[in-house]
Amino acid sequence: MMKILAIGDSHIPRRAKNIPVQICDVLEKNILNGKFDFTFFIGDVVKAPRFMSYLKKITQSEVLVVIGNMDYYGGNQNAPIYQHVDISIETKENLTVGLTHGHQINPRGDHAQLGTLAIDNNYNIFISGHTHKEEVVLTNNGVLLLNPGSVTGAWSFVASRNPSIIVLILYEKTGEIDVFLHQYEIRSSKLREKKFSFIFKNKTVQEY
Repeated sequence: MMKILAIGDSHIPRRAKNIPVQICDVLEKNILNGKFDFTFFIGDVVKAPRFMSYLKKITQSEVLVVIGNMDYYGGNQNAPIYQHVDISIETKENLTVGLTHGHQINPRGDHAQLGTLAIDNNYNIFISGHTHKEEVVLTNNGVLLLNPGSVTGAWSFVASRNPSIIVLILYEKTGEIDVFLHQYEIRSSKLREKKFSFIFKNKTVQEY
C-alpha cells in the first residue's frame, strides 16, 4: 500500500496567514499508522518554510513541489513546472502520477486540456491546482484528474474558499485506488470527507 498526499495553493502570507488547525488535525490523523510515502505540492507556496519543513517530516520518501504562478514572488522560484513518480503495480503495469500547478491551462482548470496534457506526458493520475477548487474527475480516456483545492482556503476566481487536501491510497498488488477528499467547511465549521474508488487496469484508471 502506498499513501500519497496532494496539497498546495497555500499562498502564505499574501492570501492566508497559516494552515487551519482543522487541516493539521487531518494530517496528523493520517500519519498515525505511518508517514505519507510521497507528498505532491501543487505550487503557490509563496513563503511557508515552517509548513514545508513539517511536510518533509511527515513524508517518508520525497516532497515533490512544482512552481506556481505566484511563486515568482516567494521562495519557490527554482521548482520545476512538472514532476512525476512511476509506481510499479504487481499486475506488471506501471502507473505514473504527474504533477503541475496548472497556470498554463486557459481557461483555468479545463478538464479537456488537463486530460490531453496528461496523455501527452503519459500520466495516469494528474494532480494540479491553481483554481483552488477541489475536484476528483475521471476522464473518458481513463485519466484521473485530481485537484486538492487550497490548503488554506485562499481566494481565487472559482475557489470554494474551504480549506481542503486529498489523500490517495494506492494498492500495488491489485491496482485499486482510493481517493479521500478532506475539506473543512467554514460556514458549518465541519470537517467533511468524500471517498472515491478506482482501479488501474489495462493502462487506464477506471471506476471501481
